[in-house]
Amino acid sequence: MGGITTPALMVLGHSGVGNSLISSADRLVGTTNTAKDLLGITKSRRRKSERRVLETEEAADNADLAARQAADLDDLQQRNARTAARIQAQSEIDERHRRRDLRQETGSLRVSLGAQGISSADGSGEAVILGRERAAAEARDDAARLDALKLAGLSEEETALKRRNLLDLTRQQERQRLERLARGL
Repeated sequence: MGGITTPALMVLGHSGVGNSLISSADRLVGTTNTAKDLLGITKSRRRKSERRVLETEEAADNADLAARQAADLDDLQQRNARTAARIQAQSEIDERHRRRDLRQETGSLRVSLGAQGISSADGSGEAVILGRERAAAEARDDAARLDALKLAGLSEEETALKRRNLLDLTRQQERQRLERLARGL
C-alpha cells in the first residue's frame, strides 16, 4: 500500500494498529494476486485438459469414419468383383450360344443352298455365309463393348465412393477445426 498518501492512511501508518491493518491489507492483496495467478494456471490446465479430451474425441471420430469408409469400400469391391464375375460368365455363355447358333445357321444355309443347287463354296452361297459370319462377329464385338461399359461402370462406382469418402473426411476435419475455434482451443 506504499505510495498512497491520504491523510487517513498517514495517521493509520503512524499507529501500531494502523500498521497492522495496512500490513493485513497488503497480505490480502498479495493473497488475491496469488489466487489470480493460480486461477490462471488452473484455466491453463483446464484448457489443456479440454484440448486433450477434444483431440481424443476427434481421433475416435476420425478412426470411426475411416473404419466405416474402409468397410463400405471393401463391400463395394466385393460386390463389384462378384458382378464382374457374373458379367464374364454371362459373356462366355452368350459367346458359346452365338457360336452354336452360327454353326446351326451356317449348316442350315448350306443345306438350303445345296437343295437349290447353289454351292456354298462359290460366289453367292459364300457371300450369304460370310454375311452371317460378319453379323455374328459384329454381335460378338457389340457384346464385348457392352461388357466393357458395364465393367467401367463398376470401376467408376468405386472411384465415386472414394471421392465421397474423401469429401466426408474433409468435412469432418473442417467441422472439428471450427469446433476448436469456437471453443477457443
